[in-house]
Amino acid sequence: MIIREITELSFDYANLDAKTVTFLKSNFKGAMALVADGTESKKVSVDELKEFDQLEALVDLPNSLKLAKVVSGLPQSLEKRGFLQFKVEIPPDIKDGGPAVHVDAKGQGLAVGSAEARKMHEIKKAKVLKFVDLLTPAEEGRSESTRVIEEMMDMGRAGKVTAKGAEAMVEEIVSQGTSAGMRAIAGLKGSDQTYAHCVDMSVILQECYGDIMERNERTIDEKTRRLTLLSGFMHDIGKSEIPKDVLESTVRFAPDSKEMTMMRNHTVYGAKILTDMGMPKATVNVAHYHHVKKDATMFTSYPDVPYDQVNSVTRLASIVDVYQALIGKRKYKKNWVPGAAVDYILGLSGSEFDERMVAHFLESMGKYPVGSLVRLSTGDLGFVLMIAPPEHPDRPIVAVVESGAGEILTHHTLMDLMLVQDVTVKEVVDHYEHYNRSEDQAYKMFMSIRLN
Repeated sequence: MIIREITELSFDYANLDAKTVTFLKSNFKGAMALVADGTESKKVSVDELKEFDQLEALVDLPNSLKLAKVVSGLPQSLEKRGFLQFKVEIPPDIKDGGPAVHVDAKGQGLAVGSAEARKMHEIKKAKVLKFVDLLTPAEEGRSESTRVIEEMMDMGRAGKVTAKGAEAMVEEIVSQGTSAGMRAIAGLKGSDQTYAHCVDMSVILQECYGDIMERNERTIDEKTRRLTLLSGFMHDIGKSEIPKDVLESTVRFAPDSKEMTMMRNHTVYGAKILTDMGMPKATVNVAHYHHVKKDATMFTSYPDVPYDQVNSVTRLASIVDVYQALIGKRKYKKNWVPGAAVDYILGLSGSEFDERMVAHFLESMGKYPVGSLVRLSTGDLGFVLMIAPPEHPDRPIVAVVESGAGEILTHHTLMDLMLVQDVTVKEVVDHYEHYNRSEDQAYKMFMSIRLN
């Protein structure tokens, strides 16, 4: 199998820096590159690439390149560098499966209660303590970001759309490191179907994308974090073209109604708005195609385009978009607990969603996503603060907030289930039902966690 083109790249290449330009010129000499040129693409030699170019693809790879002839493990190695999809030439006597799903090998063979597990606990504990410390800034960032998104869409209806407010919030979230806390809050705090939805979707997308990069032994830099967050913030910007009474209606519109047609067109509106604003094509792709399903015959799949036009980040965004819609409490529907929503996404793998991206999403969220309320085998209740390692999915780190006898605790014990042989997760608890159908009680409990 010979790689002829690299047709999709990660966000790292959406706005080239000097280091990446040097890397490309050193490793792809003789190849051609497609770079964004306004609304079009232009082909240039790799030697002509410069800082701030938006690289879309590498094409016409010469046979002289060592990476052209695929050997075992090369597709995975290329994926680690952010090269996500390839166009290949396959000789008739050779069969090869192409890029494989990257499976994280970290922690394999880690025994419960082992010295290695205790060593890992100290590292994880430090991360958890930092996570808890940032919950209040995360709450504040979510509220302010929601206000900014609503204001941006209102300005869009007046024909004055600008991304300045969203870009400022993105900068604040990245600099403060609050996206992980905001992701957890998304599963506990009620949200509207547009403004807070955009915020929650963006932080979940950015955290999942960062996890994918980390599992592929790559560091997600601040530029990529900002671009991923901004793409999530702006993914529904096309709804600024829809009257507010339609957008915020709790009525279920008929499939052939003018309101439904208007709602389905928000992706087309969004793509035009972002293109006119000069946004990177990767961001435009997310807005345009986040409702495209792998099975394009489904009514919920729109616009009508081939699935190969949907880039990998957008495929991940489409999963996150549905996940957030499930866990986000609305006035007209009950929310799902995060674990149940994860199971639902798994059931749609291969039909609605790309299998590779579903696998990445599940690895990032875990069997019990952070913020899940779980009952332990001891009867105690706790909130998950760090997901379990993949080889022991029932052994996350939890903060115990309620005893098996129903006593609400004021000081909370941090329990790493990788350190105790005889305690595991027994079941997921619906936090909304458990706290007497009070919308904010579980959220307040989570935000008040104080670790011993």
